[in-house]
Amino acid sequence: MAGTAMAQDITIPESWAGVWETTTTEMDCVTMEVISVSTSLDTFCTGTSFIPEDPNGEFPELVCEGMADDTTIHVDCSGTLELTPDCTFTLGFLTDATRSGDTSQGVTINAMTFTGTCFVPDSCTRREYTAVRLSDDPGCDQTPVFQASWGSIKSIYR
Repeated sequence: MAGTAMAQDITIPESWAGVWETTTTEMDCVTMEVISVSTSLDTFCTGTSFIPEDPNGEFPELVCEGMADDTTIHVDCSGTLELTPDCTFTLGFLTDATRSGDTSQGVTINAMTFTGTCFVPDSCTRREYTAVRLSDDPGCDQTPVFQASWGSIKSIYR
């Protein structure tokens, strides 16, 4: 395993690139009661950071450590945000995943804790997933196009 790295250094290796069909089971961390089961498509592009940006600034800035190589991903992040002078919110998540060929499996634990007079209960979810790669080509090098209805395109040229 590689050494630890900061979030901006934890990027998707070429071996993980592609379009993956992922089945996720979400559970309560304490009771292990199943909250939901879902299937979705995920696109992994080589060199993309594992840590998503928060465009709205709603979550605390995350400090992350971890590594990613051809068969293993380990990312551990946490961040704290003062919601009010008497209430502090801490967000943490830990992801561990393994890949073998065109299949992968993993676990992500998300924990939210509130300190002080917050009137919000702590929560923790566990997401277990299995995935199958549908395509090696995620289309990351394609140029995005402007999406518009045919009517709006015609109005531009009138």
